[in-house]
Amino acid sequence: MKHNVYLSQVNHAFGKNVFLPYSIGLLQAYAQTISEIKSAFEFKELQYLRESPAEVVKRLDNPAVFGFSCYIWNWEYNKRVAQLVKLAFPRCLVVMGGPQVPTSSDGFFIEHPYADVLVHYEGEHAFAELLLEYLGDSDYTKIPGLSVKDYGIAIKTAKRERLADLSVLPSPYLSGVFDDMPFMQHEFHASQETSRGCPYSCTFLRLGFISISKASII
Repeated sequence: MKHNVYLSQVNHAFGKNVFLPYSIGLLQAYAQTISEIKSAFEFKELQYLRESPAEVVKRLDNPAVFGFSCYIWNWEYNKRVAQLVKLAFPRCLVVMGGPQVPTSSDGFFIEHPYADVLVHYEGEHAFAELLLEYLGDSDYTKIPGLSVKDYGIAIKTAKRERLADLSVLPSPYLSGVFDDMPFMQHEFHASQETSRGCPYSCTFLRLGFISISKASII
C-alpha cells in the first residue's frame, strides 16, 4: 500500500481565473523521477483553491506527508489547514516551505507545534530526500537545508547549496503533473520560471523621527 502525499499551494481566484500551482508542481515532478519514491508514494490531487480548511481536511485520505508552499498571501491559511491536518492525522508529517518560511526557526515549533519540518530556500531536492528518509529511519536532521522539530526545539541542519543547473528539474507541464487539473472548471494561468532567487541582499532600517519645536531648543 502506498503512502499518500498531499501538496498545497493556495492562491486567490479571480472569477474563473486561477494560477496553476507551479512550485508544488516542481516538487512532485522531481520527486517522481526517483524510482523509490514513485513506487512507495501516491501523490494525491494538488491543493490550490482557498476553500474552507475544515472541508479540505475532511476530503483527505490518510495523508502520510502534507507539504505546504507558503507565501504572504496564504501563510495564515496554510497554518490553519496544517493545524487541522495534525489534529485529524497526528502521524502525518507536516512540511512547510516557500518564501514565507522564516530562516530563523528558533521558537517556531513551540508557537506552531503542528509543523514538523521547515524547508529553507529551494525545495525540490530537500523534499525528495525527506520522502526517501520517511521510508528509512526518519532522521530528517541528516538532510541539509531544513529545520526539524525535536521535542519542540528546532534543529537547523547544514546549509544546502543552491542549484547551479535548473535543467536537472523536470517541467511539471511536460511531465504530466497538471494533466488531471479541472481545466473545464477554471481558466488556468501558467507561470514560467526564467530565473531563481533574488540577486539583491536587501536590508531595511526603521527610522524614528523626533519633532523638536523651536521653543524646546531655546
